[in-house]
Amino acid sequence: MIFFSKNEIIEMAVKIEKQGFAFYDRALQRNGLNNDAKKLLLTLRDEEKAHEQTFLSLREKIDNFDLNSDINWDEAKSYIQSMVDTHLFSQPEKAIQLAASARDMKDLVSNAIQFEKDTLLFFYFIKKFVANEKSKKAIENIIDEEVSHVVKLKKIQDTL
Repeated sequence: MIFFSKNEIIEMAVKIEKQGFAFYDRALQRNGLNNDAKKLLLTLRDEEKAHEQTFLSLREKIDNFDLNSDINWDEAKSYIQSMVDTHLFSQPEKAIQLAASARDMKDLVSNAIQFEKDTLLFFYFIKKFVANEKSKKAIENIIDEEVSHVVKLKKIQDTL
């Protein structure tokens, strides 16, 4: 039994990207950010928007986004839903609140790293469900970008 439609999976991915955008956008409004921090946050924010557009374009090509029929969807159902529900930024308001309430840049970067790691877990898991090679490649490209986000953020965290 397929629990999530193709469109629902894409909507979950879009939701995560929107939450990341909200976090980075709010973080950019903080006082006391140096130019390097602003540049990084702006890049990360814009990449979240680009990822959202990637998934929206996959939705437009929904016929090519074939789900893997070998997956036990009953088992996957609760895991996927819990990933979305327990994601660090489960709602845009929470993302904005975390960006606003971070004590300093160290907290901000720590939250961002956790968000990116949560996002990576989601996309690695979702990739297992995709049978179409083009769609799988699009998800792999986003995974590569998310990994680069973690690396960038970790380097910054090490200097704080």
